[in-house]
Amino acid sequence: MRSTAARAAAPELRDAHFRGHVLTLLACALGTAFTGACGGHGDDDTAAASGGTGGAAGGKGSAGRASATGGAGGGRAGSGGTTAGRDGKGGGTGGDPGTSGAENGGASGDTGAAGAPDEPMGVHGTPASTFTLPVPSGDTPALYHPDLLGDFPDVDFTTLDRLYIPAGRYRTILLGGLPERSADRPLVITNLGGQVQVGGLASNYVFSINGGTNWVLTGRYDAVSKTGDAAFRGHAGGAYAHSQGTYGFLIDDAFSKEGLSGLAVGGKASDFELEFLEITRAEFAGLVVKTDNDGSATMKNVSLHELYVHDTGSEGLYLGSTQAQPQHAFEGLRIFDNRFLRTGTEALQVGQLGADCEIEHNVLGPGAVRWRSAFADYQDGNVQYGQRYGSSSFHHNIVLGTGDLFVEFFPTPVDGDPRAADDTVSFHDNYFSDTSASGVYTHAEDTGVSIRFEHNFFRGFYWNYPEVHPDATLPVQVFGVGSNSPDPHVLTDNRVDGPYPFILWTFPSVTAENNVMATIARVKFRDFMGPALDENYRQLEWWTPRMTRHPDMPALTYAAGAYVVHQGTLYRALAENSEAPPDQNPDLWEALPAPADDVRLTSDSPHAGLGLR
Repeated sequence: MRSTAARAAAPELRDAHFRGHVLTLLACALGTAFTGACGGHGDDDTAAASGGTGGAAGGKGSAGRASATGGAGGGRAGSGGTTAGRDGKGGGTGGDPGTSGAENGGASGDTGAAGAPDEPMGVHGTPASTFTLPVPSGDTPALYHPDLLGDFPDVDFTTLDRLYIPAGRYRTILLGGLPERSADRPLVITNLGGQVQVGGLASNYVFSINGGTNWVLTGRYDAVSKTGDAAFRGHAGGAYAHSQGTYGFLIDDAFSKEGLSGLAVGGKASDFELEFLEITRAEFAGLVVKTDNDGSATMKNVSLHELYVHDTGSEGLYLGSTQAQPQHAFEGLRIFDNRFLRTGTEALQVGQLGADCEIEHNVLGPGAVRWRSAFADYQDGNVQYGQRYGSSSFHHNIVLGTGDLFVEFFPTPVDGDPRAADDTVSFHDNYFSDTSASGVYTHAEDTGVSIRFEHNFFRGFYWNYPEVHPDATLPVQVFGVGSNSPDPHVLTDNRVDGPYPFILWTFPSVTAENNVMATIARVKFRDFMGPALDENYRQLEWWTPRMTRHPDMPALTYAAGAYVVHQGTLYRALAENSEAPPDQNPDLWEALPAPADDVRLTSDSPHAGLGLR
């Protein structure tokens, strides 16, 4: 096996090897902490025509650990208002370690002028017809409807506005045979009466949705659209910090069974939307989107946004099949404003992309935290990206942590695809930081697509890849192009803060201009995982007793101070140790508080405008 470093030094060795997944484990299954602020809130449940009063004054920050927040202002503006309660000096970021917030929060927000509240209401219209799924008996029932229309023949699914899933804990949820709807009147599926929890009981799948067009799965609280629940708003109103467990849908499998993913969408589904969901502790991927082995099942107009996917054993998002053709393409895909955090392998794996696909303003990583013990070789990157035809873009994303590559790009030729001379894939205005090896590699398959990398930032090169792959050799460049690739490459205005240049090996198809070495400042998050890890996200690794991706599979020794994630909890080593599970050895491992995961940039952060908006 050769590392990225070896391939970057001699790119001609790369092209014969196409990475693939062994997915038989999934075939059956798919079938296809809290905020510390003390301030109150204004009444913001309903959008009023006239301005409302701002939120109440913020309270004093509570004493405690460094992550404790000071008193926030009243939060959201009152109904129809435009001004939230103002934070005091202690508000927002909290006091120093062990101290309380410096002062009480600010005064109540001003009365707003006429207008909408900060969280939009009526996003999905006002429902005229609703239906609530019956809950089977038992403590933890399975909600099983593989043929939704057949199971409820008296429901008019052609006009139904809301399909409600009652609050509670479920073993599994399967919704199949969803209706074919129109874009102007989609079917909205949402929680009712509280939070819907699913998973954690070692079943054959966790949450699966099959078929249908123009439907929405949402945990968004919206009093006008009658979706979600007021007590489970997730990150609404900017409440990103410690939002674990606060979403209307909590898909948490607690690593109950090997090979399980959190939410799977397939069965020829198309034209659907996922929003305001939390997916966590799936041993395989957090979210899987694809219909395997059906080249005609094109997924169009899929929108994935404002999702919180974290602490997965493999991919955060696995979109598009990696099996042999025929496989369907994606067109009109939109992926934006998501958090895919602490993923075992890639944070984002997207393939089979067709025309008009856009991935923007996401925070991805740390990826490849399981690089020493991933389920297969070469599953230690952050972004895998496969394009078949048409144009797509990847921009304004923050990409953190990788073993091998920040981006691996696969031009994917498929007979019969409608390729055009102006097909372009554009990666621009992205921030990449913290790698154990190199940066980007584009394979040499000929699809005629133009590949553009422009105005990207690369930093945080920590050459420790040989610890797992002893035959690896030091990279000579950040960007590697497959040997004699015929696909045009335009590489301009990229910046590298590292030990080797942006690109060294070029071919006639490559135009490289103004790619320079420069000092690149780190982004500054509002409250992610703490200062120590924020300095280098490669410090955080999936705990494993042995390095199973090393050819000799040796036991792994953790130094005092090492950081690991185990069963979804962060730990710090109190002493050097080996083969000692953190949850069973409190004398060797200190369990850390849950990370805040507020990965919005601070107001004074470098690289403003990237990541979450």
